[in-house]
Amino acid sequence: MARTPRKPQSQPVGRGAQPAPLTRRGRARWQRERQRQRQVVIAASTAIGLALLAVVLGVLYDRVWIPSRPVAQVNDVTLSRGAYWDERRRELARRITQNLQLIRTVGGQFGSQFASQIAQLDSQIPTIRNAPVDDQTVNEWIDRQVIVQGAAARGLQASDGEIAQQLVADLGTAFAPPPPPPTSTAGLTPTAALSSTSVLVAPSAPAATAAPTATAALTTTSVATATPGGPTATPAPTPTPRPTPLPEAALQQQEQILGNLYDAYVGELQNVDPQSRPRLTIDDFKAALSDQYLRQVLTEKIEAQLVPAESFTPSTRPSSITTRHILIKVTVPVTATESEREAAYAARRPEAEAILAQLRSGADFETLARERSEDTSTKDQGGLLPEFDAEGKTPEGTMFDPAFVAAALPLQEGQISDLVRTPFGWHIIKVVERRVESKEDQLRTARSKAFDEWMQQQRATAHIQRFPPITPTPTPLPTPEGTSVPLPTVPLGGEPTAVLTGTATLTGTTTVTGTPATSSTPPATSVPSPGAAATPPLPTAPVAAPTTETGTPQP
Repeated sequence: MARTPRKPQSQPVGRGAQPAPLTRRGRARWQRERQRQRQVVIAASTAIGLALLAVVLGVLYDRVWIPSRPVAQVNDVTLSRGAYWDERRRELARRITQNLQLIRTVGGQFGSQFASQIAQLDSQIPTIRNAPVDDQTVNEWIDRQVIVQGAAARGLQASDGEIAQQLVADLGTAFAPPPPPPTSTAGLTPTAALSSTSVLVAPSAPAATAAPTATAALTTTSVATATPGGPTATPAPTPTPRPTPLPEAALQQQEQILGNLYDAYVGELQNVDPQSRPRLTIDDFKAALSDQYLRQVLTEKIEAQLVPAESFTPSTRPSSITTRHILIKVTVPVTATESEREAAYAARRPEAEAILAQLRSGADFETLARERSEDTSTKDQGGLLPEFDAEGKTPEGTMFDPAFVAAALPLQEGQISDLVRTPFGWHIIKVVERRVESKEDQLRTARSKAFDEWMQQQRATAHIQRFPPITPTPTPLPTPEGTSVPLPTVPLGGEPTAVLTGTATLTGTTTVTGTPATSSTPPATSVPSPGAAATPPLPTAPVAAPTTETGTPQP
């Protein structure tokens, strides 16, 4: 039998042994395998690199690029997005502080309403980054920058101590540290420490020996009544004003007030939800209030520089005048000529002069006003009219007739005017009260007005930008000759009806001539012509419009 040839046994590859040479096909397969592995490694490395690059770019975009984007700019100072987020936190901290202060001041039922708003404000803090830009916060930052930069140009600055003084003066009453506990006086002999203005009422019988009690220390407004058993002090409920501390002391009190403020903030949140955690820190409150009182200190310094107290001269013009009047009405048709108009006023002048003569002789003004005045809206009150300022404007937004105001301004309290002619008729005016603001109030008003004008100038000259730019609100067109819209005139003659501007020919009606109606004359109505359709009557004017000297109704 033929024997099967054996395959040659491969020699084991040991140390120093040479591997068997690959065939051409094996070498090609091995090279393809290595190339495939290299491509897999390259693809994986590229994917990992792109993923890392995307993460890095995302972090840079979210942490660097977005926070660095500008929101607003005032001259060379820019408010970035990241700085805006801090400004928004501080704005919410200031609003929470206001609510906490109101809770401490008002308390009770109204305090619970402010307490609910604190949790709502606190819930807005996590959404600051994604919420739209709050225009009020940005405008507050712009105004503060205008003030800070404008004050620096005038050589004005605010120190930390001055800022602390304002904070203590404003928040000290609500968040002052608790007073120290009273010193025990048990076992002492009962005494009454009375000040120089205290009043002691003597008893009618000898006082018995009193049991040991605490010392009764009375203030200058206290009243002590000596009764058997010891003196009784009744303190007056007038609060003692808190003196403004020195800057060094204010800085120490500021830390205590901020601590009490933050504790109150945390307590109000936990009252709503015991598991809630505060989203603001005490540093947020400190920075927020520092910005607020920095602006306040600089504003006061700028105002004092704009209007110095030593060079300010107060005005003697009254800020408010309260008057009574007696009216003798004069009704003139709008179609009347000038001579007819003068004749109408002349016809009623003797009656007004007779009343004035009675007043000059000592008659009571209120009594005559009730009896003789033809102003139906005020005669029952003795002719009492609403108060008005030196320009004739009332708190309700109406205006007195200029002739009436001009006659009342020079009068002192209790003085009676001569006859005053207005489109309503003849008036006799008595000034009931004439108030002139104190020098301090006038100085404060003048400084506030000067500061507002200064701020307008600063905004106009400063380079202020918003990003993205905000479309400006269209400015309303000015009225003719630059005058403002006139205010309605106070109806000094009761409630006159509508006044027609001449002769009005209505379709299907007869021609009607309008005249101011008196209290006893019904308003004019249109009478339909025979066979014509009924026409609705003219509406009554909501504002009194008496005829003027030229025959046209006042606005």
